[in-house]
Amino acid sequence: MLNTVFTILEQTLMHLPLMLGAYISFSLIKVPDLSIESAYVVGALCGSHLLLGTQSVPMGIQFIIVIFASLMGGMLVGLTSSIITQKGKLPHLLSSIITFGLFHGINQLFSAAYVSLGNMPNPLSMLGLNTQNPELPLLIIIGIMVIIFGYYFLKTQLGYALAAYGNNPNFFSNYGISTSYIFIMGIMIANALAGLSGYLFAQSNSFVELNLGLGKALLCITALILGKTLVKTKKPFSIVIPIVGTLAYFTSQQLLLKVGFNLKYFTAMQALLVLLILVYKYRSQKSPDLSDHLGV
Repeated sequence: MLNTVFTILEQTLMHLPLMLGAYISFSLIKVPDLSIESAYVVGALCGSHLLLGTQSVPMGIQFIIVIFASLMGGMLVGLTSSIITQKGKLPHLLSSIITFGLFHGINQLFSAAYVSLGNMPNPLSMLGLNTQNPELPLLIIIGIMVIIFGYYFLKTQLGYALAAYGNNPNFFSNYGISTSYIFIMGIMIANALAGLSGYLFAQSNSFVELNLGLGKALLCITALILGKTLVKTKKPFSIVIPIVGTLAYFTSQQLLLKVGFNLKYFTAMQALLVLLILVYKYRSQKSPDLSDHLGV
């Protein structure tokens, strides 16, 4: 039982940056930011390749380097997709698909399809406070830092501006404020967080492969819907929603595993759960918001 709790906690902490990033793009900005899957992979590749290239560096400094690299990798993806949207005047869904294609080719050009980290020292285990779960202490520290960042970021002017953009994309142009800056910064931050999660997952599992991000958008939508269903708040946004949603997602996954459910069907279960909750949500509303395409 204790091992299951530790597994849920580790999975939640590894995916928490991704979920916060999805909360920013999906819930606040309200755009279908599928480039978050590319950012997840690019962040994992950047962090992993920097790990392989900095073996002579002390592990503490090496850890800072790979974390920074994963954030920058994800941010580059967000910068690409958001500039295509803002400067090319394309719908962001189309920009995300184009970005996915671009970075899929770039990843294959500069990296092998599969990169093993099994023979490398693991920076996540450097604290060594728990022999059974050596990565957990550092993951907890990273998780706390991500939560603190999210809490204070959502209270900044940019945080409120992103929420305002999600409710009315034309609001800022009416007052002579740069809408492009707000949108690009929001998507870059969201994708940077996704890149960090990509590296944490890759490091914990000792490998990176080019399809690592497959299905992460559905994971994010499912977790955010769970979070919004479980957390009742009158505030326009809350850091509690992605935290509770991520925890609920991986708890349900482990419970299904405990009762013998075959996890190869878990994606179908996710889709069915999202369908049921959203159908109930939209049918119970007298005037559903048809502009909210993601339901989160």
